[in-house]
Amino acid sequence: MERKDSSVTATADGRVVSKDSSIAWYVGTLDEANAFIGLAKVFAKDDGVKRTLEDVQRKMFVVGVDHVKNSLTKDDYEWLVKKVEELESAVKKPNSFVILEKDEPTAFLSVARAVVRRAERMAVRLYREGIVRIEVVDWLNKLNYLLYLMILKEGGDFEKI
Repeated sequence: MERKDSSVTATADGRVVSKDSSIAWYVGTLDEANAFIGLAKVFAKDDGVKRTLEDVQRKMFVVGVDHVKNSLTKDDYEWLVKKVEELESAVKKPNSFVILEKDEPTAFLSVARAVVRRAERMAVRLYREGIVRIEVVDWLNKLNYLLYLMILKEGGDFEKI
């Protein structure tokens, strides 16, 4: 039996790349972010937050293949902006640094946000290399902010540092 090279993987368009390539790291980070978003969804107390996180999970698959078929649309971005606006009007933003992780929902959302921020940094690199569109970078940046607002929604009042 021929041994398969486990150091490579196939991209969504069928290209074989090294598992430590920029694109493999990026897609893997999106997958990791989506897993933490799912974990946050399971523990979220607010039904609106739960529904939004589930919608975000679906859209993360669209983001994950955008480098292959430009699947992320203006409507996807506008949906995210609308969710941000809804939460901005529903939460009180702290005017100083606070520790955001006060229970399971806020801690899982915080980890999801950190991983999304890493995916965003990787998307910037891939954008500079001509692999990812700026729309993906913008979407991930806005998702990071949405997750922050969800932490505030889930956590209520936070103690100042």
